[in-house]
Amino acid sequence: MTDGDSDHLDEWPVERTVYLTLDLECDYGTALERNDYEAARHTDRLAAILERHDVPVSCFLQTEVLEAAPEAVEGLTEADVPVEFHAHSHTHPRTDESDVGFEVRESAERVRDRFGTEPLGYRFPNGEASSAEYATLAAEDVSFGANLFPMWYPGRFDNTGESPYPFRHVPTGVVELPFTVYSPRFRVPVALSYLKLLGRPYEELATRRPPSVVVFDFHMHDLFVPESYDDLSRPYRAVYARRKYDGPATFDRFVGRLKRRGYEFGLMSDLYARTAAELREREREVPV
Repeated sequence: MTDGDSDHLDEWPVERTVYLTLDLECDYGTALERNDYEAARHTDRLAAILERHDVPVSCFLQTEVLEAAPEAVEGLTEADVPVEFHAHSHTHPRTDESDVGFEVRESAERVRDRFGTEPLGYRFPNGEASSAEYATLAAEDVSFGANLFPMWYPGRFDNTGESPYPFRHVPTGVVELPFTVYSPRFRVPVALSYLKLLGRPYEELATRRPPSVVVFDFHMHDLFVPESYDDLSRPYRAVYARRKYDGPATFDRFVGRLKRRGYEFGLMSDLYARTAAELREREREVPV
């Protein structure tokens, strides 16, 4: 992904902070041929959990949701906690099967028009981004990406050689804020889908000895099971069958335990600002 043209930090610029990031998208992403939004419509129930813990959320919005399921967005904009919106494509296609320029441009424009979000972040479906995609983000004045899974994903990518810390893509200036894996050696995401998939042992590890900084990913279908579950292929059904109805309770426990451990909860725009400042400071320290 970084192609040797990136300026990496050696650590996160903050400590003991969680960034909850919701991909508000069609049910099961690219795992289904059609876009349904049954689970997405339950954001009022998600908002209730966020309000109970008084924590913010950064939402990466597939902007087709604005017309297909407007109540999904309203459930978050009406929440009594800070909520920010960034872009996550318009129709949520696989990157290698889409008009990337259209997806970025359309979704970025709609998020800016609807929410006035600056700085604007972008997350590609499935985290599929290369140097060419960063150039597309820069052309649309996107400030940061939140795409990189620094791990191996069978049949899709092998990012085990990538750093798990933020970087700036030097040719474009776009800053990348990766998903959190448990550690550089144990590269399993700290994300709701993996807490459910790997069960209580991993949940206990991730909440008793959590990483210092957690960019935590989740989807509405990780929380609430839509009827389209039955339309998934057998391998996907097997994955999503694990702790199938435990999403809300697992999410609630994760947030509550890290709050009790003294973790702060922040927004991705704040993490971008701290990262960008750290990169600028490092530039000033480099001898000419």
